[in-house]
Amino acid sequence: MTTLKTTILEAAAEIQQELDAVLEGMDYCLDWKPSEDQWCAREILWHIIEDPEGGIPNAIKSILDGSLQELEIIADETHLSAEREQMDLDAVRVALTDYFVQMNQVLSVSNDQQIQERKVSCWFPKRQHREDRSAQNLLEGLFIRHWREHVIQIKELRESLGLS
Repeated sequence: MTTLKTTILEAAAEIQQELDAVLEGMDYCLDWKPSEDQWCAREILWHIIEDPEGGIPNAIKSILDGSLQELEIIADETHLSAEREQMDLDAVRVALTDYFVQMNQVLSVSNDQQIQERKVSCWFPKRQHREDRSAQNLLEGLFIRHWREHVIQIKELRESLGLS
């Protein structure tokens, strides 16, 4: 029987592999946008790495250890900074690798019951909405589903650029 933790770790590994593949050859076009109202690959990447601020691995760690009482989730933030705008693709890849290493570390010391049962109050200021979410809900939604949606978005950018 596959555990919840194993399923999440397998999904994380798949997402990491997909990102590695989709980012290949995009060094020169990280900041290209098909239109002003769309995000470039850099904006997408920092959005998912830092959503919620500090990243989901940090949030999950704090939920599981009971130190996080409220998680603020601000939709549609790129989390770009002057430093991040200057990073080349190799530096962004290092940040992605660090993210997945941290995710593995956090989940390696957890169990399915903790992931399923530990909750946090989530505040969505743009919607003026609050709800309790479990670590499982956040991992399956804000991480796995959300990241997969944005990987597709980066694939679409590649296609717009004529990259296969």
